[in-house]
Amino acid sequence: MKQIEHQLLPKQDEFLHAKERCVLYSGAFAAGKSRSLCFKLLARASVVGAREGLCRKHLVTLKATTLRTLLEADGMNPPVLPLGSYEHNKSEKIIRIKGGGEIVYFGLDQVEKIGSYSLTGVAIDEAVEITKDDFTQLVGRIRVAVEGLPNQLYMACNPSSPTHFLAEKFGLAQGHRITKECKVIQTKSADNFFLPKEYLDSLNEFTGVSFKRFVLGEWVGSEGIIFDRWDRHKFVRHRDCNNFVRCIVGIDHGYTNPAAHILIKQDSDGNLHIADEWYKTKQLEPTVIEHAKQWNEEHNVEVFVVDPSAASLIAGMRAAGLYVQPANNQVFSGIQCVQARMVVSGNGVPRLTVEPHCVNTIQEFETYEWKTTGGEVRDVPTKSNDHCCDSIRYACVEIDGILRTPFSLDASTSGRDITPDQENTANDSWCDDEDESWENL
Repeated sequence: MKQIEHQLLPKQDEFLHAKERCVLYSGAFAAGKSRSLCFKLLARASVVGAREGLCRKHLVTLKATTLRTLLEADGMNPPVLPLGSYEHNKSEKIIRIKGGGEIVYFGLDQVEKIGSYSLTGVAIDEAVEITKDDFTQLVGRIRVAVEGLPNQLYMACNPSSPTHFLAEKFGLAQGHRITKECKVIQTKSADNFFLPKEYLDSLNEFTGVSFKRFVLGEWVGSEGIIFDRWDRHKFVRHRDCNNFVRCIVGIDHGYTNPAAHILIKQDSDGNLHIADEWYKTKQLEPTVIEHAKQWNEEHNVEVFVVDPSAASLIAGMRAAGLYVQPANNQVFSGIQCVQARMVVSGNGVPRLTVEPHCVNTIQEFETYEWKTTGGEVRDVPTKSNDHCCDSIRYACVEIDGILRTPFSLDASTSGRDITPDQENTANDSWCDDEDESWENL
């Protein structure tokens, strides 16, 4: 325990020592939430007789994120579980701590499958992904008594909407008090005093809901959220990639701001699945083109639909033998295309789904806002943290075949009244990074 404590920030230490039955570590960006969760998991699983659960909504995402933090080095950070201190049975998904207890890990994709577990405690990463029913099922699994180890459900996540059941349970929503036997530890990015000033400065460029949630660590919503139909519990899910008939990639180019490549697949019923994302800053054009070529080889991409202001990139991709189409950048019609797909068909299948590991896409769907002036919501989106949304918009317009006829969709699908004059005005004024300019193609 002492060795762990030396590596912790003050609020991480508070989380480690919390004894309440339900504990939430609500972390802004770079607040160390996943490592905090893993450190607490290690401390509890090291007790003889402990049987601790580790889970996330989707097993595939747990393996790619939290489990790596637990078992693999991350840059200068060593793995939370030291090499040689455990035995890992991958087929049974059990990690046995030498001289201690064990960790069993699982996803909540099919929550009924955890009914046979009897545990001393459960660690949940990205707890905002789970439903109230998931939470209830997990609480019911925590029933093994071990001396000196209180039964506990402990979790970590970024802040979300104040309407989320966790916000209500932990007193983070207006009008709600924290439930008995619960404890919440809230952090902001600046609480991590190890972060470089340059990184904190970049976070301070966030605006609106994104700044409040991911920098200040507040559970807030906005009347100006654009994709007000978005619900991660409906639309975030893993899909078998063998069931698709076409593949299109949307690209929003940037350098100071991220370049975002979004891989979208379409099934035979016309449903779309965001299967992968590539989201990086300070990428030169040769690197961007090389990544596009790699995806083209792996997925047989039908067309790359690219930010029309990126003339040089488009020319370079075409020279590399890729089929590229400059995107229709009429903003409102593009938003309508995406919003119209945020529904569940009569057969219970969503018209749009997102692979769980596409975390930047998910975060943008939840924070993409209309601008406000004097407290009034305007019909213009904020130009902040929208790079995935722009890429998706480009691809959806192409898929729906409205590249030349942007008003073929009913304006009511966006929940706002849009006129052609507003559409044209928004399109004329639209530009991405300050280091990019409009060019005629």
